[in-house]
Amino acid sequence: MTAHAYIQYDDVPELLFDAAQWRVDDSGAQLVAFDGCPLVGQVVETPESVQIEFAWPHSTELRHTLGDWFTHHGIHFTVVY
Repeated sequence: MTAHAYIQYDDVPELLFDAAQWRVDDSGAQLVAFDGCPLVGQVVETPESVQIEFAWPHSTELRHTLGDWFTHHGIHFTVVY
């Protein structure tokens, strides 16, 4: 089973966006890499909001690192299995 962590685009501090690296992959997906974040996220637009989706790692250590990064920056996240 694959899980994903979602954060609201508007919850990301502006300073993180200022230093972020952006890329569009071959499928047209918009990817974003934030300084210090262990994973690259994908921008996902829904009718209600814009979110950034991250794969939720199987590795406990990497899961904790990602969750700690969100928490450190005050970013609320939701994990969906």
